[in-house]
Amino acid sequence: MKTSSEILIREATSAEADEVAAVFEAAFAPIRLIYRPTAETLVRQADQHREETRLVAVIDEQVVATVEFDLHETYLHVLGLAVHPDFQRRGIAGCLLDWISNHAINLGRHTVVLETIKETGNVPLFEKLGFQVVDEAIASWCVSEIHEQLYFVTMERTFV
Repeated sequence: MKTSSEILIREATSAEADEVAAVFEAAFAPIRLIYRPTAETLVRQADQHREETRLVAVIDEQVVATVEFDLHETYLHVLGLAVHPDFQRRGIAGCLLDWISNHAINLGRHTVVLETIKETGNVPLFEKLGFQVVDEAIASWCVSEIHEQLYFVTMERTFV
């Protein structure tokens, strides 16, 4: 298992777009069995122009994880956290979220917000990383082949 000192967290470069896409696709492939965005959601997302920062986690010069975040008035919002399946359960997601949390504090924000689909099983994982559930609603923007109903969970990590 790699230690956090062997994991380099930094902003992604445009030259890494293919590596980032490959990590994202590999990480989300099993999750797509649980849920996928509707066609309307994909169109709406493509039309959004957000000011996001993309981070990568690099081990031995290989991009193994990625996440985006955007800055809001009182918090940082985490989007699309993806760790390649070959590197999961090694603390990499926690390292990325810690980097974002430290960045939030440096910017004077005291909260990091993320969302997840409850049926993925990720809520307990994020709780172990210090996030708390603050809202749960029906996820009408996605569909599932195996679940009749999906729930969109908003979670926060707050610092004093």
